[in-house]
Amino acid sequence: MLDQSKEKVELEKLKKEFDVLNKERRRLKKELSALRLIISEINSTLDLDRVLDLIIQKGVQIVEAEKGSLMLFDPQSEELYIKSAIGLSRITVSTVRIKPGEGIAGWVFKEGKPLLIQEVAKDSRFKKFEEIEGKLKSIVSIPLKIKDQVIGVINVDNRRKGDFFNKDDLQLLSDFANQAAIAIQNAQLYQKVKNLAITDDLTGLYNFRYIKDRLEEEVKRAQRFIHPLALIMADIDHFKEFNDAYGHLEGNKALQNIADILRSNVREVDIVGRFGGEEFIIILPEANKEEAQKIAERIRSKVEKYDFTDKKNHPERRITLSLGITSCFQENITPQDLVQKVDQALYLSKGKGRNRVEVI
Repeated sequence: MLDQSKEKVELEKLKKEFDVLNKERRRLKKELSALRLIISEINSTLDLDRVLDLIIQKGVQIVEAEKGSLMLFDPQSEELYIKSAIGLSRITVSTVRIKPGEGIAGWVFKEGKPLLIQEVAKDSRFKKFEEIEGKLKSIVSIPLKIKDQVIGVINVDNRRKGDFFNKDDLQLLSDFANQAAIAIQNAQLYQKVKNLAITDDLTGLYNFRYIKDRLEEEVKRAQRFIHPLALIMADIDHFKEFNDAYGHLEGNKALQNIADILRSNVREVDIVGRFGGEEFIIILPEANKEEAQKIAERIRSKVEKYDFTDKKNHPERRITLSLGITSCFQENITPQDLVQKVDQALYLSKGKGRNRVEVI
């Protein structure tokens, strides 16, 4: 009788264990199914910004977090910055910068290992942003790896239910991050191929074909919405003499330097392209002639003051630009006519002695 009672207890115990395992199996199956759908949605686009936004949206969703951030590593500043976020203020997104090894995200990036912090307040590695975002209770931070290289970190904060994240959340988000990194890689490769098709190999500026298409779009938009549109054309003065004196390799470096100056002295909305051998063109949406003239004069001055020497004890090398400007506003003008007008302005600049800005 005693043996039967003991056997019954054992059977009950096994039944409960089986029920727990079965419940866990159903949960894992449900999570796997949801994860597949989420990854499928992320992989449905190759737009890199959209992919990154979807990754943090879905990462927050699958572990029921209140907020989260996707941080990428900037090799130039050697810092992690927030590329996409859910539930964080604009101030945080725009100002937070973390060095590798600094704070939780920095530690995860440097070590390449996921981290679960159940009670943030008790962890000395946490770099505090509570003054901006309020009290954080629990964090999961996962490295984003492409092959063996860590490119960023996914962070999720605070469970909506009020309890702490657990090891299941850590594993689920880790599985998600592995697939998310593949989606990022695919989008990056697509972006690279796309950029190669529309950019100039030497300078990295937009190529003639892309500039031609964008100018047609911007002219139509300016005329449709009655917005101003300006165009700047720039040409390097006496560039043949520079190449003859220093060689084409130095000439190519000079073109790259000038491209950098152009990029850093226009507005974010402006479109900078290489129009020919030593000619450049800038499309300035919603800019009038006066605004375009200020930008052109700034570029002219920066180039004039730049030392193009190769830094090997050679005397300083100077280059100047001639620039022409034109615009259309409530005019029935074609893109071809606009290019012809700005070319005339550039020709006028050359004719008046070079290293100057002329407006037509």
